[in-house]
Amino acid sequence: MKILLVSGSFYPQNTPRAFRTTELAKRFCAMGHDVTVYIPKNDYDYSSFLNTTPISIHFYDGVKEKRRFVGISAVDRIIFRFLNQFCNYPDGRNVQPLMRALRKETGYDLLISIAMPHSVHWAMGKLYDKGIKAAKCWIADCGDPFMLTETASFRPPFYLKPLETRWCRLCEYISVPTEKSYGGYYPEFRDKIRVIPQGFDFSVIKRKEYVRNPVPTLAYSGSLIPGRRDLMPILDKLIEKKVDFELHVYTSQKGLFTTYKEQLGNKLQLHDYIPRLDLLEKLSSMDFLLNLDNGITVQTPSKLIDYALTGRPILSLNSCDINEDLLDAFMNGDYSGQYIVNNIEQYNIEKVAQQFLDLYK
Repeated sequence: MKILLVSGSFYPQNTPRAFRTTELAKRFCAMGHDVTVYIPKNDYDYSSFLNTTPISIHFYDGVKEKRRFVGISAVDRIIFRFLNQFCNYPDGRNVQPLMRALRKETGYDLLISIAMPHSVHWAMGKLYDKGIKAAKCWIADCGDPFMLTETASFRPPFYLKPLETRWCRLCEYISVPTEKSYGGYYPEFRDKIRVIPQGFDFSVIKRKEYVRNPVPTLAYSGSLIPGRRDLMPILDKLIEKKVDFELHVYTSQKGLFTTYKEQLGNKLQLHDYIPRLDLLEKLSSMDFLLNLDNGITVQTPSKLIDYALTGRPILSLNSCDINEDLLDAFMNGDYSGQYIVNNIEQYNIEKVAQQFLDLYK
């Protein structure tokens, strides 16, 4: 089978959508399919990757990464926020370059476009609306919803709705990672939705033999949103309780913790992002892992799958309404209230890839 994957991110990026694209490409290739991937242009040397995964990688002049707020003025941040929320900048810049790159791509059996950014779907929708169809079957894969996102402060403006309804109307299926995602899409398209969870190659995961740490040792990995997905209120509670602990945070936002680092010293260990497999091995040595539940029902963080694969208990807290009894129990080694990821085998990439192929059939 000829399979085309179109995405905004790919290996070696450490993002859920990069993992989604990369794991599918590797598995489809291992199954003997002819796989082509289109991703934004980057400077990474894929020679070694292609030696073990002989796929075709093509590039388009898309946006590599959203501009960071670090080191720019307050005025710049306001301007960027306005452009991002009301003009979908810079993600919207992907549309035309991607359309130019894919205009002559035809003859595939299966096309999987992978968002975020949703501009990947917008480009495919515009091509299909012009009668330029790359494949017999198009599956639009969505890690997060767009127009009906429950993140109210970031809800897109109404005039972007036609961009979403176009691709929803033209694709054969919409794949989402969880049953909770249905509410993130317009009712008239929900009959196209199929739940296909995030998938990973279980065979490559390494875990350390767990030995209880001298003091409660926990870890958090991922991005933070002050006031919503926020570690600071939890740190304040731990400081208030005057307990011994060691918190490891893997993030690109270390600047948020300057004051806490000065106050806590070695109790707070800040790390840059590291490759996913290395991270899972590190996390497997923690007493427990911290998940921040931001109350959004149409999304399930892929980090919960990673956390489950480490074999360590998961403490899931809402940083806006901290369950202090649960926090105290974990700090005392009582994990009976841990978050359970049910049926972990459903996230095995072998099963996930087959679900996409079954839709084509």
